[in-house]
Amino acid sequence: MITNIILTYSIIAGIFAVLLFVFSIFFVKEKKRSRNFLIWAVLFLFSSFVVTEYAFWVEGYNFFEFVSRSFPLMLYFGIWIAFVIWLFETRKERKIWIIFLILLIISIIIATLCMNCIRF
Repeated sequence: MITNIILTYSIIAGIFAVLLFVFSIFFVKEKKRSRNFLIWAVLFLFSSFVVTEYAFWVEGYNFFEFVSRSFPLMLYFGIWIAFVIWLFETRKERKIWIIFLILLIISIIIATLCMNCIRF
C-alpha cells in the first residue's frame, strides 16, 4: 500500500520534470529564466529517481542491483543523464550539470553503502 503512494509521488515528480523540460526548451526564450526552469526540471527528475529507489527499498529490493542487471533500465537512466548533460552543454552551462552529476553520485554511494541510513 505505502509503495503505491511512494511510486505515485515518483510519477508526479517525473511528469513535472518532463513538463518543465518542454516548457523551458520550447516556450521560454529568455536564457536566465530558461536556465532556472531547467534546474527545477533536473531537481524534479532527480527526486523522481530517488523516490523510485526508496519505493524499491521499502519493498526490500536493492534498486541498484536490479538496474545493474537490466540493460533496458541502465539505458533508460543513461539516456536521461546524457540528455541533461547535452541540454546544459548546448546552453554552455557545464558547471550546473557537473554539480548535479556529483550530487547523483553522492546519493548513489549513500544509497548503496548505507541502505538503512534512510530509514524513518
